[in-house]
Amino acid sequence: MNFDQIIDQLKKTRPIFHSEDDLKLAMSWLIKELYPSYEIRLERPIGIGMKTKGSDDIIARAPIDIVVIDRGSSVIYPIEIKYKTKTAKIKSNGENYSLANHGANDVGRYSFRKDIYRIEIVELEQMGFKDFTKRGFVFILTNDRKYYVNDVSTKNSLDAHFSFHHGAVLSKDYIGWNLDKISKDKYDFGLQVPVGANKKKHWTEGKEYVYHLGLKRDYLIQWRDFSTFAMDKGKVEEFKFCLIAIEG
Repeated sequence: MNFDQIIDQLKKTRPIFHSEDDLKLAMSWLIKELYPSYEIRLERPIGIGMKTKGSDDIIARAPIDIVVIDRGSSVIYPIEIKYKTKTAKIKSNGENYSLANHGANDVGRYSFRKDIYRIEIVELEQMGFKDFTKRGFVFILTNDRKYYVNDVSTKNSLDAHFSFHHGAVLSKDYIGWNLDKISKDKYDFGLQVPVGANKKKHWTEGKEYVYHLGLKRDYLIQWRDFSTFAMDKGKVEEFKFCLIAIEG
């Protein structure tokens, strides 16, 4: 399956989407049109072994956005999709689009790494495809330039170790959240809390943000143009995408 071909076709037919679900459906539909013999599963649930901050292994049951099955070549393509937008009102092909402001770039950066990790460790045998080969992808599309321009690795920000700006190398080694700037007097980070201490749990200690996301290899981050829209007063709204290929 040629994912670059899929993206090129998607640019022509759907340069913008209402939501992440809209993007998933459009992409799945196009894959089926280009590869009629392939089978498509949306939101395919699977239990994935995740390591937590304390090195405990847990089984996190979560869906894979799109699973493409090529029985002829015995290949499975698990695909994770992200559509991160900032507020914009755009008209495309006569249709009005009112995009939501997702914000929370720190969470978005963490989630992108988590998607790569999940696709890396998906076990096909658990899905019932013992003798198949895995070729996965993580695809993110955004009009929020903070993702592809801002190099937060040079700042003392909470998500400094998760930056995936253009040209970045996402290291296989996991450092985690940058907690240096967070007050240890105000928050509990799982350390021994003195009797009578008035601390609250920091949100990075919550269930979905404590995974230890060590990867199997480094990934070079490259952002590419997807679509551009002319706006009022000579401004433009740009959408860019990043595609990560994950083998084996």
